[in-house]
Amino acid sequence: MLNSKLFEYIRKHNTTVHGATGQTPSDRYLRDIPHARMPVSPDWLNSCFMNRVKRRVKNDATIVIDNVMYDVPMQFIRCRVEIRYLPDDMEHAYILDDKVKYPIRKTNKVENGKTKRNNAYAISYGGDGMDVR
Repeated sequence: MLNSKLFEYIRKHNTTVHGATGQTPSDRYLRDIPHARMPVSPDWLNSCFMNRVKRRVKNDATIVIDNVMYDVPMQFIRCRVEIRYLPDDMEHAYILDDKVKYPIRKTNKVENGKTKRNNAYAISYGGDGMDVR
């Protein structure tokens, strides 16, 4: 019953001439089809629907998205980056920098802890005049 009422309403709406356009929605749709642009490629279309989040890369070359840690290339340590991803396909998430895609991957914490990094800033644990016992 409800489906038939909805179908009848939609049919009536699409076949009634509207005052603003002077034509029915069906006629308007058919008239505009030649002007519709087709997607350049499936990749281009997917990129249009990607989520974009900005994150600061930690000193261990990681970021967090939705409480999950991801590894990023070390050149982005301490930089603010924009990550692009489809929420249901984090395997193909990436950082876009100067039109180059840098993939990110879910962090293996054991592997990350063993990674050697070239840190630009040395950490000083003493020499500040404070006596720590």
